Amino acid sequence: MIVENIELQEGLSNATLTAYIQEQYDYNAFHKKPAIIICPGGAYLGYTEKEAGPVALRFLAEGFNAFVLRYSIGAMARFPAPLIDTAKAVMLIRENAGKWNIHPDKIYLCGFSAGGHVAATYAATWHERYLSEAMNVSNELIKPNGLILGYPILDICGFSERNIEKNKEMQPLVEMMLSSVFGSPNLDKELKDEWNCLNRITSHMPKTFLWMTAEDSLIDVNESLDFVKALTSNGVPCEFHYFEKGKHGMSLWAQSEGFDGTTIKDSLHDWFNLAVKWLNGFDRG
Repeated sequence: MIVENIELQEGLSNATLTAYIQEQYDYNAFHKKPAIIICPGGAYLGYTEKEAGPVALRFLAEGFNAFVLRYSIGAMARFPAPLIDTAKAVMLIRENAGKWNIHPDKIYLCGFSAGGHVAATYAATWHERYLSEAMNVSNELIKPNGLILGYPILDICGFSERNIEKNKEMQPLVEMMLSSVFGSPNLDKELKDEWNCLNRITSHMPKTFLWMTAEDSLIDVNESLDFVKALTSNGVPCEFHYFEKGKHGMSLWAQSEGFDGTTIKDSLHDWFNLAVKWLNGFDRG
């Protein structure tokens, strides 16, 4: 395995891309691998590491070349900066497809929580002019070919309002998140609507796999259902799983991430293998 850390936009962003590349041997040199770009959560203030390296290594074991995108956060996170970071990552992988033995039409995104907001919003807007102008490239070069979302934030303002209403103690964290993304926690309706992912879905959206859990107290299932409805109404292939057990931020739900064996056994479900099977099914088709 080759591990490489790449600064995406040195001096302009704090974003990095960590590549986990399977070395080429005689038996696999002619088999182009799919690539997966993983966007961990962290409320745009940090990164949830159990949603980063451990997930990349699982995908690596399944035959993917995996990349962890640590997109712009904190003072650098003002939108659309994290989306430009994502475009840069997709472009870099596609341009280096030969070097890294990657199939250029099998570049997928995987996002969790706030990283799901990055991945979903990018997947909904990759074809728009703001990205081609920011990157000075054709939109086709930055096109994602598929999307996996785990307990994603889809409407960041709706998420903020709901969770402050349920728990006032979350207000400082939510306000810091909104300030990072929008420059202020006090937003007008136009700005709220602009970055509500549900408002941006068209037939350009790539095929999507979405999962969440009933025990997740932060993410509203109705928002995910509205997202799935928008996908289907635009003819976008999708698969949705709503599991009974599991808290927000569960990632792979593995002991290596700090979960105890009893908790894992009581809450077991296998989103990862379902997602890989789903992607491989499309590849065969």
